[in-house]
Amino acid sequence: MSNPSNKGLSSYFKGLLEIRAIPNKSYHDIFFWILYQYLIHTDVQVQIKNRRNVEFQAQLDKFTDNDLKIAGKEWSFNWNQLYNDDAIFYKVLYEKRIQGIIKLEEENEAYHVLKNIEIAPWNFGSTGKYKNIAEILMSFACLKSLELNTGNYRGFLVFTSKGALIEYYQDKYGAELIFRDRMITSPIIGRKLILSNLKIDIANEEYLF
Repeated sequence: MSNPSNKGLSSYFKGLLEIRAIPNKSYHDIFFWILYQYLIHTDVQVQIKNRRNVEFQAQLDKFTDNDLKIAGKEWSFNWNQLYNDDAIFYKVLYEKRIQGIIKLEEENEAYHVLKNIEIAPWNFGSTGKYKNIAEILMSFACLKSLELNTGNYRGFLVFTSKGALIEYYQDKYGAELIFRDRMITSPIIGRKLILSNLKIDIANEEYLF
């Protein structure tokens, strides 16, 4: 949980920029969404682990166009091409280095989908420096599905996977294959991931919705 007193009003106004991603919301809903972002989920502090399970405090925050120069050619995705103002991007930041990135994109007015997820090249595989970056990013995407999705879609994280990765997401994250390469994680699974990897207990925040 972030501490508003440490972040000041800058975090508040940063949160206001995401209102455009919340379709068909009443002023009441927007008010509580702003409160939810500002008091709880702005600049989330997370614990990343190295191969010896030593933990380091990192930051989960917005990925902006200013970060594009940091995500260089060694990354698998070309984030310069993927970046656009219609999507929302987040990064895990530690020691001024981006450890991982996700892209969330509105598919229709009811829900967003996880379009891209990537961990930094130095974190990849069995010899990677920090081993839980993907879990943190997936869990944060689940958190955003609770915040941004509406109606019956709220809390369902939707994404596409192919080949052997389908079984990986089923085993690792409890995801379900619903149609061809289309996968989801349910709100129940999402809450468990959020609690385990972000240390945020969504069950205690239900009144905000």
